[in-house]
Amino acid sequence: MSDSNISAILANLGSRLAIPKVNESISRLITGKITAGGQEAGKQSIANTLKARSDSWRAAANNARQAIDALLVAEASLNEIASLAQRLEELGALYNNNTLLSTTDIAALNAETATISTNINSIVTGTTFNGISMLGATKINFTAGVTDDGGTISLTTGTVSSISSLTEASNADTSGAAMTAEVALNLGEIAGGIQSLRARENIAYAASAIMSAAADSIVETDYAAETAILTKNMMLNKISLSLVAQANVNENFKVNLLS
Repeated sequence: MSDSNISAILANLGSRLAIPKVNESISRLITGKITAGGQEAGKQSIANTLKARSDSWRAAANNARQAIDALLVAEASLNEIASLAQRLEELGALYNNNTLLSTTDIAALNAETATISTNINSIVTGTTFNGISMLGATKINFTAGVTDDGGTISLTTGTVSSISSLTEASNADTSGAAMTAEVALNLGEIAGGIQSLRARENIAYAASAIMSAAADSIVETDYAAETAILTKNMMLNKISLSLVAQANVNENFKVNLLS
């Protein structure tokens, strides 16, 4: 076997070895991931743990958002109750400060008072979130998970005393004033809960994003290094093919000389 044949065989072997490495580098650059194995497997394990924690933090953020929505439902109902309570105060003032009211006027004031008090109670009993009561005659307390390890925050939507027995305008101003003060306190508690939850939601989303990015960075291919490897193997393949072609030319030249 001539030296040219040996060179062609070696060059062809070099090309065959280079092509799989070229394909592997291209695959890594396309996917942006390092194939698991050896040290990479350890990196993948760490990345999986970070990804799981990222998902847990995102779930905590979702919990906080759901709790915020629940408090917003209670807040909306309390604002409507506050408006109705103010009207009760007006009705009581109209009744108690006017001696010129006719029997019909008094009946109308009493009817409106009774209707308002009934609807306040309906709002209280009908204010729910996902089937859970948000308002009641006693404090409504619940917790929401806000961390990836089960940490919670305690919340309350306050109390709205029952006034279902209020049927006369003569007591409407006193009951309305008491209701207004009670609602104001409840709204303060809810506002504090909402602000606290929004802060915890922001923290949870930030933690989720940071850990997700950390997980990705661990398994991302070093594009500069991988590109250099790809270039080297492509050059090796190109040189090998050139050597094979050159060896073939030499062999053909020898055959032509002998013919």
